[in-house]
Amino acid sequence: MSFDEIFLIYLVVLLFVIISGLARYRQLNKAFRLLTITILCTLISEGTKKIYGKISHNSMPQAHVWAVIEFALFSLTYYYLINSAAIKRSIIYVIGGMVLLEIANIIFFEKLTQFPSLILEASHIVYVIYALLLFRQMLLSPAEQSLFKQSLFWFNLNMLFYATTMFLNFALLSYFIENKLDAVPLVYFSVFVNFIFYIVIGISLLIDNRKTKISVLNNG
Repeated sequence: MSFDEIFLIYLVVLLFVIISGLARYRQLNKAFRLLTITILCTLISEGTKKIYGKISHNSMPQAHVWAVIEFALFSLTYYYLINSAAIKRSIIYVIGGMVLLEIANIIFFEKLTQFPSLILEASHIVYVIYALLLFRQMLLSPAEQSLFKQSLFWFNLNMLFYATTMFLNFALLSYFIENKLDAVPLVYFSVFVNFIFYIVIGISLLIDNRKTKISVLNNG
């Protein structure tokens, strides 16, 4: 199967996730409504990035911009899921910090024509912190609903899985490229992880219900 065929399947998966979210939009809590919009923006970004890449032969400028936007959107999703006012304020500061980091990255490290690995790796680290903070909140305020029926649990576990595996994948990819090793298996692995990531997000959107009495959420 060619990469173009895999990419087409990837777009179809994103489309189904979006349809799942939009179909249940009124039943979703505020965070998952934003999550639906995030996946819609992801689909638009991936599609336009592919087209722009074929025309200019370099889609990295758009990748730099999207890396910051995507981080901001996922951060705001956690903003609505976490109850602590102090952590909410910190999330806003972190978003601002990531914008400044991207500016510094473009000036001193990775040009617009290069892959924004620094921003992506920094984002993955922050996602892990978000996930751990939310799991701590869930432990301190357990829900009456079964854990495996909670959309919050599946979303957060999914983010933790994605952030840790992709952080490791990017680190290994850099090593493989520097040492002129075959990096194709790592590329396929990242594709596999992304498929799992978005499929589980779709499942989270399908089972979420803002009317369910879950004590860890205050944003219904």
